[in-house]
Amino acid sequence: MESVHLERINADKQRIIDQMYAELENTPVEDRFYTSGNIESCSTDLDTYIKKLSQNPDSKSISKSIKWIFQSLSTFNQEDESPEYLWGFIYNGYTKELTEFILHSAFAFGLQKGEPKMIRPANIHLKHNPHSTDRFRVYIGSTSNDGIVLDYNVRSSQFEYLENIYGESYGLPVFDLTINKDHSELSFDVLASGVYETITLKAQQPTDSVLFNAVYSLHNSEQLKNDPPPDHCSLELELTKGVLTRLTTMNYDTNNRIINMFTEGTGIKVFVQELDANGCFRNSDNMASHPEIVDEKFVIVDAVPNWKYYEIDELVMQQDIISVRTKKQRFEYENDERKKVIAHESAGRNISYPIKSYDLIKALLHELLLLRKPFKSRY
Repeated sequence: MESVHLERINADKQRIIDQMYAELENTPVEDRFYTSGNIESCSTDLDTYIKKLSQNPDSKSISKSIKWIFQSLSTFNQEDESPEYLWGFIYNGYTKELTEFILHSAFAFGLQKGEPKMIRPANIHLKHNPHSTDRFRVYIGSTSNDGIVLDYNVRSSQFEYLENIYGESYGLPVFDLTINKDHSELSFDVLASGVYETITLKAQQPTDSVLFNAVYSLHNSEQLKNDPPPDHCSLELELTKGVLTRLTTMNYDTNNRIINMFTEGTGIKVFVQELDANGCFRNSDNMASHPEIVDEKFVIVDAVPNWKYYEIDELVMQQDIISVRTKKQRFEYENDERKKVIAHESAGRNISYPIKSYDLIKALLHELLLLRKPFKSRY
């Protein structure tokens, strides 16, 4: 390696260390999450990392060096801890600066990209809460537990990669997020758990492509950066192989208070409901053992003024309103124990749900509902 490259790498490293010292000095003692000793250790570790790269510039050794420095900086050198659950420098305060330094240095010494990890989505779970940190979080996976989570960081207006798909974790920067012309492939690079890899999401349904394009458009965009009006709704949406299996919204009044689901003006609650041989719905309200499941229905809950289900005949979105037409059957619990469900013949209903949200969210929801595959019971 030319000495000028090494000088540049050392200069980049020193800028990060100087930034740490300056910000430590300007941070009240009670708000500090690191010490001058941590900075000294970080500086030493980065020097060791550079030395490892220069002495062993082959691909295998570079990968080992990346894993070593990632572990060290993630844990403040606490070897008995798992890095993804600690507040080391990688996960708090200097995530982007250190990640970029690790990768730029490795590439300067000859790091090469490997074959991408390919994910063909079957399960999508989107959460949007404009009044919390979950401004736009999406799980995309080939199964319910084999996938990735991308989370929109409002401060940076960029997506981050979350390692722990089952709960909270620290966001890691996403690099080189790209999409192809027909929106059928979305790719990005990430350094996670000490491993640098390219992840490619390959659309299996038209709804996948719509979601990919929304993620790409939102990355490096400030469309969700501004705080929303107090009455913007939150929503959750699930798609399974292009079929809508859940859509819920939570509505707020002009004082940002949640509108109770037993009250007019509440949000929509749509999901797939299993029905057993005794005519009981299997759900979180009834976790007892069930006989064989014999049917499943695509239902909407109307809890005003009493809880009841309707099977959905049609669900569409026009402009800012979701409209649901129900079939001529109503399901209600037999009593307050909420076990056995009684079906009643009833007139079909037309129910409307206005959606108050960002333009991007409404446009995305409109396209997903338009292109979703029709629900079909497995029984």
